[in-house]
Amino acid sequence: MFKISGRFKIISFLMIAVMLCGIFTFSVSAANPVVIDFSKYDFEDDILTSMGGQGDFSMKADGDRWVLLVECNDGYDPDGDPDGTGAKGDIYATIIGFKDLDVDADTYQWMKLGVRNESNAPHFEFHFESPTKGFHVESSVTLDIDPNSDYKSYVYNVTDMCKKYYPKRPADVENPDVYPDHWHGHITSFRLDFMYYEESGGHARTGDKIYVEYVAFFDSEQAANDFVFTPARTVTKINEEKAEKAAAAEAAKAEETPATEDPAIKIAAVIAAAENKDANKTPAEENDTTTASSSTSNDSDNMLLMIVIAAIAVVVIVVIVIFVTKGKKKE
Repeated sequence: MFKISGRFKIISFLMIAVMLCGIFTFSVSAANPVVIDFSKYDFEDDILTSMGGQGDFSMKADGDRWVLLVECNDGYDPDGDPDGTGAKGDIYATIIGFKDLDVDADTYQWMKLGVRNESNAPHFEFHFESPTKGFHVESSVTLDIDPNSDYKSYVYNVTDMCKKYYPKRPADVENPDVYPDHWHGHITSFRLDFMYYEESGGHARTGDKIYVEYVAFFDSEQAANDFVFTPARTVTKINEEKAEKAAAAEAAKAEETPATEDPAIKIAAVIAAAENKDANKTPAEENDTTTASSSTSNDSDNMLLMIVIAAIAVVVIVVIVIFVTKGKKKE
């Protein structure tokens, strides 16, 4: 009988272990990222359920990027409010359809943000609603961004950032000594509060702008770092889409045939066409028309002359016949 050596047993065991590890790794593969790509949208109403505070919101072309632009139109004034208790410069917008994105906070602990910051604001803020907490100061995240910077991508651990900046306003929290871990479960709503300096309300300044390309969530830091954002549409692509739609509309319009047509309009069109044809005749065509008319007139005159000659000939013949007949009777 064939005997299995100890070395063969060890090799077989290792091979089985490797296969099992591969199967297990496949079964727990990374979850697909959840990406909110603002280039997909044409109007504010497509992406925002509510817009509030002192901000103007619009989808704008920035180079070849199609992005959400937010500008503060009534900002915080340190001279007018030295204690910082006013709510000027508080800008926010709630995202449509966030419930359908299926963001489980326990799985998606990592967030990536693509923005261009045209302000001195050192932070970007967003609020969220979970099954245990609605929009509130403690159910929000303050994210560090670079002031006055071009487009950059930032990666954060949401829970860590919650802890880093909590509590913002201890007086508004029931127990400020205990961190309420609200970033868990299914997130039911999502609100961007954009540029953030400090409480209360963020204190954005008049004229501050921020351009948002995307917001995305991941199940690991590695997945977030590896993610390369590719917009669904660029301004070039949008213009091509508009040109295609315009061409299709023109083609459809050209193929349309009116069901009925006013006879008077039709007659007028025929007359106008004839007059236009005469007006546009070349000298050669005018000469041909004149020659044809002259030829027709000459033919008529010749015909009339032949009829007259024939009539005279008949009369002459009749007279001759009469004279001959009379001559025979006399004989």
